[in-house]
Amino acid sequence: MTDKLLRNWSAATTLIERMLRGALLAAEDVAFFSGNSAGRPNGILAADALKKVNRAGAGAVAYDDLVNMEAEFHEDGEPVWVVNPRVIPKLRKMEDSAGHLIWQENARSGAPATLLGRPVLKNYRSPAVGSLGDVLLANFSYYLIKDGVDVTVAASEHVLFKQNKTVVKAFKTVDGGPWLDGPIAQEDGNTYSPFVALDVP
Repeated sequence: MTDKLLRNWSAATTLIERMLRGALLAAEDVAFFSGNSAGRPNGILAADALKKVNRAGAGAVAYDDLVNMEAEFHEDGEPVWVVNPRVIPKLRKMEDSAGHLIWQENARSGAPATLLGRPVLKNYRSPAVGSLGDVLLANFSYYLIKDGVDVTVAASEHVLFKQNKTVVKAFKTVDGGPWLDGPIAQEDGNTYSPFVALDVP
C-alpha cells in the first residue's frame, strides 16, 4: 500500500485486515479443494477417496450426471452440492425425464435451494465448468482440518522504500485431508465415497 494511503486514511487498517482475512480464507478454500499434498493440504479433488463420474457431454451438466453421482455417494451425515457459479444457470434450466424443473427454490421463504433434496453451495474457487469438480457432492465431516501457527501479520516499509510503499503480509500454517484412504467398500460389492466429483466425458 502507498504510504500516502496509510497516513491519510484512518480506516485503512480495517480495510487491510478485511482483505487479508478474505485472502487467507480463499487460499484455504483452494488448498482444501485442489491441494496436492506437496507443501499444501491434501485436497478433495486429489484425494484417493474421491470417486469420479464421467459427464455425458463436454462442458455440460445433465440430470443423468447428477443421478449417477448420487449412485456413487456414501450416504451419511449432511451432504451438500458444491458448484462453480457458472453451473447455476445450467441447474436452473435442468429438467428431469418428465420435463419438470429439478432445482427446488423458494424465493419467498428464503429457504436454501436444494438439488435432489440437498443444499447447493456456490463456490468461486471451484474448478471451471467442464472440468473435474465443477460439481461436487460432498460430506465435509469426512475432511479433517488441523490449524497450526495462527495468523501472523507483518509489515515492512523498507522493501519498497523508494516507491513510498509499505508491504504487508499475512500467513498461517494449516493442513487438511480426507481421513479415508479410499472409497468405502460395502456388502453389496460396490464402493462408495463421501466425495463424488463430476469429471470430463
